[in-house]
Amino acid sequence: MKDTREVFLVTGNQGKLREVKAILAPFGIQVRGIGEVAHIGEIEETGKSYAENALLKARRGFEVAGKIVLAEDSGLEVDYLKGAPGIYSARFYGLDSAEARNAKILELLQNAPPEERKARFVCVVALVWGGGERLFEGVCEGFIADKASGKGGFGYDPIFIFPPYQKTFAELGENFKNRFSHRALAFRKCAEFLLQNVFEG
Repeated sequence: MKDTREVFLVTGNQGKLREVKAILAPFGIQVRGIGEVAHIGEIEETGKSYAENALLKARRGFEVAGKIVLAEDSGLEVDYLKGAPGIYSARFYGLDSAEARNAKILELLQNAPPEERKARFVCVVALVWGGGERLFEGVCEGFIADKASGKGGFGYDPIFIFPPYQKTFAELGENFKNRFSHRALAFRKCAEFLLQNVFEG
């Protein structure tokens, strides 16, 4: 019998694909990269919000592949930087590497008082399928560390401290992050919707 609990994620980020596979596995949902069934090329993220960018990608994926498609847009919002880098997290200051972006944020926060080092990760997941479109949001509150720490995860994980454990996501590791992160919260909401409203049986 064909497995009908299959979705396609629009992303070129292998770290994100790995995370989403791990988050949705307990729901019995198989996640595949959209590149396995269609070539959609680079999608310019011209939206003014996480939701707009996520929908741009998911709609394009569905248009080309005709499958159940997921896409997400996420970012880090730092109080001291008035919510930046936000939707520009992947290209903050035009820097090409996560290490450079992390270093830039630490530099900008050198003189920030502790209460203004508060930050949050935000993730919006867009689901597009034959029956319509839905959005799901996850938010994880924390604060920015004084220096990068840890080897796990990717992106801003080495500088984002998760308060209940006073460690960065990079120190806590992928298994932990996949339970508590912004992405985990958003994709779990999506998984519950898929099981109740989209998949048969």
